[in-house]
Amino acid sequence: MNQIKIEFEQVISSKEQIATLFDLLNKRLHKISCKATDYIKHESFVNAHPYRYWYLIKVRDYYVGSFYISKENTIGINVYEEYTRQVVLPIIKFVHNNCEPLPPIPSIRGGRFAINVPPKNIVLIEVLEEIGATIAQVTYFVPN
Repeated sequence: MNQIKIEFEQVISSKEQIATLFDLLNKRLHKISCKATDYIKHESFVNAHPYRYWYLIKVRDYYVGSFYISKENTIGINVYEEYTRQVVLPIIKFVHNNCEPLPPIPSIRGGRFAINVPPKNIVLIEVLEEIGATIAQVTYFVPN
């Protein structure tokens, strides 16, 4: 099997990156916390640098997704489903080699990285299980 070239481009909030992230957001199949938004709100969000680390994922000069590491030690992986199997392990290796989890704070964050996964994102769940990730919890939203 040919190895594809995967690049991680740090988000620095350039106009091009903001536009790319907006396009990726609007094409996302699986969502946990993001809602439909207009471009101005999106631009403000990106410019606020809400994450410790944030990267665009590029395969063959084509952006296929993004991932971030939050201040709560969570990794958010948002990638086109057809690239999930190819990019998840490289993301995990990149994080392992370049980032340390912040120290744990009881009831705030654990001392290890965790990945929140929408339950309908079966491909991501399968890939994480294949690489030895274990389920930590299931979260429910209560009705209004």
